[in-house]
Amino acid sequence: MKISKIKFILFLLIISSLNSFAQKLTENEKTVFDELVYKRKQVGEYETLSKWVKPIRYKIYGDTSAYIVKEVDSFFNLLKKITPLDIKKASNESEENFMLVFGEKPEDFQAYTATNKPLEAIGSYRIRTTKNGEVYWGQGLINTKKFGTRANIKNAIKKNIVKCIGFSNSSEFAPSSVFTIKNSNDIKIEAFDIHIISALYLPAIKPGMTRDQVDEILK
Repeated sequence: MKISKIKFILFLLIISSLNSFAQKLTENEKTVFDELVYKRKQVGEYETLSKWVKPIRYKIYGDTSAYIVKEVDSFFNLLKKITPLDIKKASNESEENFMLVFGEKPEDFQAYTATNKPLEAIGSYRIRTTKNGEVYWGQGLINTKKFGTRANIKNAIKKNIVKCIGFSNSSEFAPSSVFTIKNSNDIKIEAFDIHIISALYLPAIKPGMTRDQVDEILK
């Protein structure tokens, strides 16, 4: 009993420290954060960010190999620990709002593409947002055959999920992070990635905020 209590206290301390650290990003982390999250919806508008505020209910379609399911579940479990997001597997299709589809040929994805055409790329992602930048639906399509190795497929899983939760851009200042995967090694989520993800999901940062508004919070 004492051991379990100690572990629980340590876990709370770790999460607390991550949340506080997110407000104190290093100069490099802040540079990467700025490159990743801001987009301009229309010419002449301010660049704003998007993020989930509603619960995420995810479901896996197509190839449900054990290693794929494990990778998806473990990454969502990490997000549950470092963000305030309510994340669970969808119990039925009616509540599902985040889908990950795995297959080996373009036709496997036809029912899930916006145009109902086969997927010609090795992977893609889509999100739907409100006019205020609240993400309420996400989708990742991953052609396992074209990615080739399990390491590449695991990387694609992390990258697709990260894209769908608000990090839609890439950064040349983070070449080996989860945000810009460029190698065939199995990417591990490091403190660098955690700090940036935690920063976006600080409760004080709201969907639709501009860079100047966020800088006031993260300074």
